Amino acid sequence: MAEVVSFLNVSKKYHLGMTRTSLPVLLSRWIKTVMRRSNQEFGHTGDFWALQDVSFSLREGESLALVGENGAGKTTILKLLAKITKPTMGTIRANGTLSALIELGAGFHPDLSGRENIYLNGTILGLKRQEIEQRFDQIVDFAELEKFIDTPVKRYSSGMAVRLGFAVAASIDPDILLVDEVLAVGDSAFRLKCMNRIQELIENGTTLIFVSHNMGLVKAVCEKAIYIEKGTIKQFGETGDVVDAYNHALDQRRIHAHDHVRGGVTNQKGVCEISRVTIIGKGLDQDPLMPSRAALIGIEYHAFRDVGEIAIVLRIIRSDGLPCAALYSQKDQASLLIEKGDGRIEVTLSPLQLFPGTYYVVVTIKDKDQWVVHDMAYSDWFQVQSGWPGENDLDAVFEPNRRWECKRRDQENPDTLIAPGAMG
Repeated sequence: MAEVVSFLNVSKKYHLGMTRTSLPVLLSRWIKTVMRRSNQEFGHTGDFWALQDVSFSLREGESLALVGENGAGKTTILKLLAKITKPTMGTIRANGTLSALIELGAGFHPDLSGRENIYLNGTILGLKRQEIEQRFDQIVDFAELEKFIDTPVKRYSSGMAVRLGFAVAASIDPDILLVDEVLAVGDSAFRLKCMNRIQELIENGTTLIFVSHNMGLVKAVCEKAIYIEKGTIKQFGETGDVVDAYNHALDQRRIHAHDHVRGGVTNQKGVCEISRVTIIGKGLDQDPLMPSRAALIGIEYHAFRDVGEIAIVLRIIRSDGLPCAALYSQKDQASLLIEKGDGRIEVTLSPLQLFPGTYYVVVTIKDKDQWVVHDMAYSDWFQVQSGWPGENDLDAVFEPNRRWECKRRDQENPDTLIAPGAMG
């Protein structure tokens, strides 16, 4: 397969500070540039290198995820590919038609209607008027905006704007598709529709570069990934390996940050400290955590004196940062008293109901009035496993208790539903 995207030793530098374009300022800037040839060196005061020596390539039909924290350089890569900005150094090649969905509603005129913006945006993306007309009904149907297509876009919600933007961008069957976090907006049904469309494009040979903080989407869509940090590539390879490396780095930062802020969140230092937070299945360390089984969360602490009644806030966070559960001891009317010495607080989740995936627990101990924070602590990562083949991580958040029934309508009394085989 032919190479479609090529990044070769690409660097991008931005000048920090206020930008002015008056003649005196421009003249002064030119004089300074002539006098200080060292401006081209990395690390020059007043310059910020968004990317430094980044190289990768993609072939037809390949999908690549860019993962990393905000400000790492992910969107800069997309903007360079889309020719929104130019590289400071290096070579970029993108062969074929390119469609970019980088910023919410980018390319839309707020005073124009959805209909008019389809023609405007389609033209910007390189479609002829006849091609837009042929795709128009398909775009409107995909965006689910039939009732609002003649309404000015400035009256659209953010979800409506991104639906229309994605519908236009995905309608042109591009050779290269750039998607940056826009699928975080909108309901789950539309996100699923977008993911199905992306998979369809990939199968038809479109090369995808995808940016998202949702590691579930990243794993589901992309076969390769780049972990980028402070403008440089930390790891490039199979998506699962790269996501694991990124999650491990986040875990280390989380632990490091907790070590630094532990005293800072405590308004009564030396009163009570959390020594450990654990979560185990059915009360035994060797039992795997599963949605349908009970789980026990243990909070071990040391109190330097009698504390009295306390309140606990417990949150369960998924590996992509999504808060999945929040438990409040006071809301549950749990009476929790801490006396001087070592102790343990336990909360049982029966059943656990978390869908398969990777999570951690955050625990905060407060006084009974919740004005004073005594301590905050994190558990290690824990894995919820599936006992059912084909059930993927991060497909959902929780698995509710349920009961299935199949009933038939009574022929003599249509308003009555009865179990199959029962007498009507």
